[in-house]
Amino acid sequence: MDRIERIANALRSLDLGAGVAIEGRTFVGPSEAMARLGELEGIAASLSSRDLFDLYDKVIAHDGVFDEDIASSGRYYAYLAFELKGTTPEEKESLLASALGELVEKYGKDAVLKYIPERVEGRQITESLTIRPEPDEFPAYYSKTRTAYAERMAREELPKAVLAGIRAEQERALDAYAWTTVRVQDPAGECLEVCGDAYVLSTAGAEAVAPYREIWAALTAEGPERFYDIDIATDGEYPVDPDNPSGRYYAYVTARLKGQAPEDRRPNLLAALPEKAVEALGPAAAELFRERIDGDLVTAALTIRPEAEEFPSYFNARKTEKGRERIQKQILFNVQAEIVAQVERVLGEVRKYIILE
Repeated sequence: MDRIERIANALRSLDLGAGVAIEGRTFVGPSEAMARLGELEGIAASLSSRDLFDLYDKVIAHDGVFDEDIASSGRYYAYLAFELKGTTPEEKESLLASALGELVEKYGKDAVLKYIPERVEGRQITESLTIRPEPDEFPAYYSKTRTAYAERMAREELPKAVLAGIRAEQERALDAYAWTTVRVQDPAGECLEVCGDAYVLSTAGAEAVAPYREIWAALTAEGPERFYDIDIATDGEYPVDPDNPSGRYYAYVTARLKGQAPEDRRPNLLAALPEKAVEALGPAAAELFRERIDGDLVTAALTIRPEAEEFPSYFNARKTEKGRERIQKQILFNVQAEIVAQVERVLGEVRKYIILE
């Protein structure tokens, strides 16, 4: 069974409407996985909609924590902190559970309270002090600007920290499954592959992407060198070297569409592409391919530029071979990215699902 057939079979047994959306990704899979992800997403949504600082008392901490400076005199400071309301651990837990009563009732105390930190460390609210004042003298050194900044940053960071804990829990749950991504335009449509990605498309959608699939199949079957000349460029381009105004000359791998003259390259490309695809897309088919791609260096930096015929003696054979391999991969990557972008425009709204297996 090939990959596309396996995905099609999996989709037939899944309810896409029961998927769980997490940060732009919608997961579908076994019921137990969906239940756990749904619970965590429900907790995240509920906590994100609350002002979590209602759960805390604001305090100023000046308990002698300090950073050492290079003179080892120490720079003492006070800082803003937030602590859960209550005086004992038991009271803090009781007040927190009461404040989040509806959420706790729905998901359970153990499932909710663990994401709320008992203490939120703030930022420094005094200027650096090389002599430590007495605790009752600290307020004279508090900065209104620093205090406002410290509170604003804490208010921004606390929800992020709470959400990060929930996201980490979700990731741990997801790690138990293999992921397969599929883009769905029509849940009742045909499952097929576009540039290595799985799509479920309507009849019209499948017809619209057919030319792109033909072009990608031709490129991967025949190879990039069917469409590009891959050479070593020694045309004197070089970066500015501040220590040597004459520059550091080099040679590098480059790929150009086949054709002697620039005006011949696009027509040659269109002639080499599948005829039906070119008929369907017209000149837009050539836009999938960049005319020129520059790749890796194959010489060391040269402070004196050699003549063109001398360059090969400076080429590094290993770098040249690796450079040719990498630029072929770059050609495939560039064309794939452009096809995917055009396919998205052609299909319009397509929803991405991740199948858990």
